[in-house]
Amino acid sequence: MLNVARILDATWRNHYKGRYLEELPDVIGLDDISRFWPALHNAIRDDLAQDKTRIQSIEIINLPKDPVSVRPLVRFSIRDRILYESLVFGLAHSVDKEIFSSVYSYRWNRLSFSFRDPIKMWLRMQKAASRHLVKNPTHYAAKTDVTSFYESIHLETLTEDLEAATGQVEWVNKLRIYLDSFQSFHSAWGIPQGSDASGILANLYLLPVDELLRRRGVRSLRYSDDMYLFGSDFWELRDSLLQINDVLRSRRLSMATQKTEIMNTSSAVNYFSDAEKDAIQYGIVVGNPGRSDLVRKYFDSVLERDRISVRDLRFAINRLKRLNDDYALPWVLDNATRHPHMSKEIFAYMAKFIDGRDGEVATKLASMMSSGEISPYPYLQFQVLRMALKYDIKDARIIDAAWQILEDKNRGSLPREFAVRYIARSGSLSSGMLMKHRFENEQEDSMRRALMVGMYESGYYPKRLFTSIAQHKDALGLTASYLDTSPKVPVI
Repeated sequence: MLNVARILDATWRNHYKGRYLEELPDVIGLDDISRFWPALHNAIRDDLAQDKTRIQSIEIINLPKDPVSVRPLVRFSIRDRILYESLVFGLAHSVDKEIFSSVYSYRWNRLSFSFRDPIKMWLRMQKAASRHLVKNPTHYAAKTDVTSFYESIHLETLTEDLEAATGQVEWVNKLRIYLDSFQSFHSAWGIPQGSDASGILANLYLLPVDELLRRRGVRSLRYSDDMYLFGSDFWELRDSLLQINDVLRSRRLSMATQKTEIMNTSSAVNYFSDAEKDAIQYGIVVGNPGRSDLVRKYFDSVLERDRISVRDLRFAINRLKRLNDDYALPWVLDNATRHPHMSKEIFAYMAKFIDGRDGEVATKLASMMSSGEISPYPYLQFQVLRMALKYDIKDARIIDAAWQILEDKNRGSLPREFAVRYIARSGSLSSGMLMKHRFENEQEDSMRRALMVGMYESGYYPKRLFTSIAQHKDALGLTASYLDTSPKVPVI
């Protein structure tokens, strides 16, 4: 019998602990929920007891993945996020027992009720691959992954897998209700991207592939849908890839043929020797950062190539950041809008030097917002507003652009929420009064919550309105009760 109260509380603790690392963060760092968690806990527990596990709202945010394509992430309401993760985490231990040791992603630690450190697990897989190639210097290495993996997962098949793996038929049914409702939104299918909980389901869904390779005696490693195979015979590896493709097709998945390759020994060694660059790309500190002169030279050499390697560029910028070297700052300021897929690295690099060169950075942020050059990229607008908030950069051009973002209901909630906070903290009492008007005409709960905070931070506190909202035991009610405590709202 699952302990629902423990599952909910542990899920909340894990989510709250990682709130600052989210790619799609909460606009006030969940500070209101943290003070009134027992009320939301009880509401979600009641929903679980009554099988009211349908998702209530959803937003798909497209993160730039490269200069052309995007990665669709789901932004949940806090209720929907905690509900989904609780439903999956309640099954996690039973699922993880079925997963082979060759799988390194999303491994569950029952004692801590959380994932094993993903960075350590990823590095462990890289080391395992390198060790195998050292011990077997004549081996080939094959790599492949799955096209649109999460989006292509078939719910009927997944449900059967979960029931068989866990024996928790009633709990799986609650999860199935949630996932069916997720797919009822026109922009969503498969399982949600944006929560690590989906990684547990993904591990189970690919278990037949792992079993196939085990039975064939093929040495393999896997991180989510990224698969590596090793063997001494090229044609045996090719046959294994064909067999994998057959299993994937039976599960309504497609192998990413453009990313499928069999590498000879030297190519495989070179591929895995670049693990340090990949590690730094994902924010993992590896080894000594080196000498500034050599890293500068490497940075220049990357830019001189006919085709710039994004991985190498990320590597160089992150190395310079670790060395506290602002050598790349002129290039970063000039090219920030041309590389939206590198916004994470670019904004982190700018932030590193904002104290010493705040004028240059502030001018660039204002230019990016006022020129309209980042209008096609709501995620970049969010990044600019978040940085301006965090470092208290006040600029009339950013305020004007923030108002335009706020008033554009087609813009998406993430930049609009941060626009509200920027206006409130840089504006005036009159801004709060106008926000009340926006609040009365806003339908999205996430935006209504942000506007409540915006009114409060601008010095406009409509007591009767907030008291009335606080009577309701929903997310907005919790926010109203939170604001009534006169908090210092955190900036994330």
